[in-house]
Amino acid sequence: MPELPEVENTRQYLRRAGLAGRRLGTPEITWANTVRKPSVGEFIEGVAGRRVADVGRRGKYLLAALDDAGYDGGYLVLHLGMTGSLRIHDAGRERPAMTRHIFPLDDGRELRFMDSRKFGHLWLVDDPAEAYGKMGPEPLGADFTVAALAAALQGRKAPVKALLLEQSVVAGLGNLYVDESLFVSGIHPERAGAGIDDGEMARLHTAIVATLARATAAYDAARAAEWPEPPNALAPWTIPRRKGASCPQCGAVVQLLKVRGRSSWYCPACQPVGLG
Repeated sequence: MPELPEVENTRQYLRRAGLAGRRLGTPEITWANTVRKPSVGEFIEGVAGRRVADVGRRGKYLLAALDDAGYDGGYLVLHLGMTGSLRIHDAGRERPAMTRHIFPLDDGRELRFMDSRKFGHLWLVDDPAEAYGKMGPEPLGADFTVAALAAALQGRKAPVKALLLEQSVVAGLGNLYVDESLFVSGIHPERAGAGIDDGEMARLHTAIVATLARATAAYDAARAAEWPEPPNALAPWTIPRRKGASCPQCGAVVQLLKVRGRSSWYCPACQPVGLG
């Protein structure tokens, strides 16, 4: 599932491909349930003819700021879901498999939204928060501090794995990078948020930032090396995610458990259950 590094990679791809400044034609929406707000007809009418002023990101959401006065909806918001990806190709080029939505551009190219499982979403809204609701700090931004993380987990009895998946705690984290951050910091995924002490909190904060920064850098390098078709998915984490694999730090066999219904890989030696 695309998480912060994957979505940021897509944002950087769209910027380099020149989406900003392009005017959108009438979009072709082939799966109506993708459009969450407004109605499909209003979405198509509201997008057609708009110019993309910039491409931003908030957590796992892509934000295409649209200009031209006199229109409702200042942002085209996209969520890639579990299997979504975006590409800009010449209109005459064969469309990739599972292309669900097409946004014609005024230079003869198309923005194509591929989504094999149809879990992606689209919004046309005045305020991007209408799409994603309350969002915590960006983990690679200045607002994400040890104190901010501690405040978000304070008094919370839920497992830290589940808490870090809440976008109101930290924006952009998902299953893969939460597992990696907990592994790097040596914290068991079932530890209660309230039971994490100051030293562990500092380690967790450092691990989250380092994990995401390392992944983002890997995508930057791959995008530069493989342009114009950079990869959409890399595996820049260190904990193995397969049965019977050995921990790269101690050699113990990594384990899989379910935390609030989510698969969680961890090392029982490096990530003891502890007292929290």
